[in-house]
Amino acid sequence: MTPWYTDQEIDDLCAGLCTSAAKVRHLRAQGLTVTQKPNGRPLVIRAHADLARYLGSLLVNSSLSSRVDGMYV
Repeated sequence: MTPWYTDQEIDDLCAGLCTSAAKVRHLRAQGLTVTQKPNGRPLVIRAHADLARYLGSLLVNSSLSSRVDGMYV
C-alpha cells in the first residue's frame, strides 16, 4: 500500500468525473487536502484521507446519537 492514493483509487472516489480539475474540486469538497501532480492529476495522502474520513464518521455518529425521537438532548 502506497502512502498516497493511486490513480485508480482516486478514479473510484470520483466516479463519473472525467477531468482532473473536477476530481480535485470534488475531493476538496469532501474535506481532503489535495495537491496536484505535474500532469494535473490529484494527489491525496492516504493518512490524511483516512483521518478525515474517521473524523467525519465521528461527527455524523455523535450528531445522530444526540437526537431522540427528533429532539436533541
